[in-house]
Amino acid sequence: MTEAEGPQLVSLHDEHTDPAQDVRPEPGAINRSCILALDLGTTTGWALRSHDGLITSGTVSLRPGRFDGGGMRYLRFTNWLTELDRLSGPVVAIWFEEVRRHAGTDAAHVLGGLLATLTAWAELRGIPYSGVPVGTIKRHATGKATRRRRR
Repeated sequence: MTEAEGPQLVSLHDEHTDPAQDVRPEPGAINRSCILALDLGTTTGWALRSHDGLITSGTVSLRPGRFDGGGMRYLRFTNWLTELDRLSGPVVAIWFEEVRRHAGTDAAHVLGGLLATLTAWAELRGIPYSGVPVGTIKRHATGKATRRRRR
């Protein structure tokens, strides 16, 4: 696959599927369906294109409370995904920002846990998902992958 073709959705739900096979929904079907895009983190950014084409976006805080156990953020994330799917779905594809490196160990651990939670949730429902490299997102938004954020 060339970078111009873009990332492909991956689903390991069917063990008889060749991993190299394109498992995206049929052309046109995805245009009538709910697609979820995520920027995973303690404050997770999200965008949802509903079946009627309406795009909604926002953030969800997954910061643990003072007395929460270590797994509560992941349970909250699972419940949030389930509720989003129930109210707006069904979600047919999930795209998330693919982070290659982190400045801190804690952030990397949180990302790993959220990614594991997301992929397990999607696998249980047979929803294809794929990571999109940061450079691809920047290139799409700005026309140049090296564009820096304004602070």
